[in-house]
Formats: sequence, C-alpha cells, structure tokens
Amino acid sequence: MSLLRAIILFIVFALSPRAFAQNLARFSDIEPGMIDGEIEQLAVKVANRRAVDLRCPEDYIKAVIISRKWLPEPGKNGTIRGREIHLELYCRFPEGRCAMTDMIFRQKTLEEGGYSRKLYFVAMGDMITIDCEPPNP
Repeated sequence: MSLLRAIILFIVFALSPRAFAQNLARFSDIEPGMIDGEIEQLAVKVANRRAVDLRCPEDYIKAVIISRKWLPEPGKNGTIRGREIHLELYCRFPEGRCAMTDMIFRQKTLEEGGYSRKLYFVAMGDMITIDCEPPNP
C-alpha cells in the first residue's frame, strides 16, 4: 500500500502548477541577454493590448530581453523584412497569482533603412506559474 501511496503523491506533485515553475524560478533571477528599457516597456504595452483584445485576465507588468541579439527575418526574395527578439514577461492575474511567459516580437524594416521602433507580437510560449514578487520601486 505504501508504494501505491508514493506513486499517487508523485503524480499529484508532478501535476501541480508549482512543479512546472522551473523549480520555483523567480522572474528577478532571469539574466538579460541585452538591455533596452524602451523595448521592454513596448513589449509590456503590446502584451497588455493583446491580452485585452483576447479578453485574457492577466496584467503584464515587466519584461526582460533574453535574446543576446536581434535575429534577422528574411523575406521571400532574400531581403531582410524585419528582425525578431525574445523577451520573458511577468504578469499578475486578478486572483493574485503570478506567472511568466516567453514572447517573440518583431520590428519591420524601414524603406529608408533601419528598423521601425514599433513592436509586433509574433508568438507566445507556455505560461509558467511563479511566486509573486514585490513591485519595482
């Protein structure tokens, strides 16, 4: 009977939300690949706009760039049509729980050269439940 109990406890623990939280990873422990406060703020704004449009309850609060550099986005004819960047975003839900998720954003190439400062949402990874952190001062 104790083997069955051990198996049941293992399954319950394995399926609990905290088990998926990367060993209770903390958002503040994420090492940035590069730092750009403006891009991080834009990502939070775009993520919140997307959440509202999709009627999702989360409120994105902060972001960290995890890419070490922008990745070029090639077009069909070999030209560069934009560039992509990965960020980790931290959010809070109305019931008080917190989570983080990986999101990819892109910027379009401008005709006159360079890139637009506007960010466009590309993709989102799984939402991982984490312990809530105090707000930034």
